[in-house]
Parts: sequence; C-alpha cells; structure tokens
Amino acid sequence: MNFVLSQHAADELNKAGRSQIQQEWIYRALNNPDFSDTDNRTNTIRVWKRIPEFGNRALRVVYNPNTEPITVVTVFFDRGYKG
Repeated sequence: MNFVLSQHAADELNKAGRSQIQQEWIYRALNNPDFSDTDNRTNTIRVWKRIPEFGNRALRVVYNPNTEPITVVTVFFDRGYKG
C-alpha cells in the first residue's frame, strides 16, 4: 500500500523522540496491521503494529483511506495499546 504523509504527520516525525520512526515500519503497519479500527468521527482508519526492533512497542498509524495514495494523518508509538 503506497502512502504519503500529511504535513501534520511529517511534523510529528520531526519531533524529538519520534525521528526514530522508520518509513518501513509505517509501511509494515499499513500492509499487515496487528489490529485496526475505523474512527467514524473523522472517517479515518487506525492501525497498530508491534515493532520488534523497537522493544516490541506498538506503532499507531492513522490514515485517510479516501485519497490516492492514502494519506497518513499521524503516526506515533501508542503507550496505551494493549493488544
């Protein structure tokens, strides 16, 4: 699944502590999520993927499925994910 980053997502990835998030991990989360759901308020899809290379933490990727290519709205490690 091809994707582009929204300005917000790009800005988030440039924040201290988030620059370690690799594009390949985003791609992995989008193509093979551990869990996903739809946020009906914002018409976005949220996916989570455990990243073994980063202490098995859960990467959360939120994207707009109605664009081509899809637009990643935000991405971060979700400390609250229990799945």
